[in-house]
Amino acid sequence: MPITIRSASLLRRLAALQQAVPAVQGAALITADGLVIAAYPPGWDADRHAPEGGEHVAALAAVLAGHAERALARLNQGAFQQIVAAGDRGALAILPVTADASLALLLAPDAALGLVLHAARAAAQDLRLTLDQPA
Repeated sequence: MPITIRSASLLRRLAALQQAVPAVQGAALITADGLVIAAYPPGWDADRHAPEGGEHVAALAAVLAGHAERALARLNQGAFQQIVAAGDRGALAILPVTADASLALLLAPDAALGLVLHAARAAAQDLRLTLDQPA
């Protein structure tokens, strides 16, 4: 699949996730190094100085996912499935997509976590299929 078609497909899936679950304020498909592969809404990853922008979310989510993977392995608890860090002004959810990519979501404080995680798992599976298609 050509890279432009793949990129458009990834963005469409992130947009569909946010439309299905309005509590998702931003979604980023990120590498294990914290680089943004795709982000929604458009421009969410553009402002590098915004603490809640896609670039910051990607970097911090990559660090958290890496620590979670190592901790789970060391404690013999199996593969990393998800992280949810909730605060009084919102939450951050991280789900693995491939061995090298994760889905990071910035959530509104009133997000129904069960609904968000259900929709995010389906999105992660779709994103995985898109990423795994040969170029």
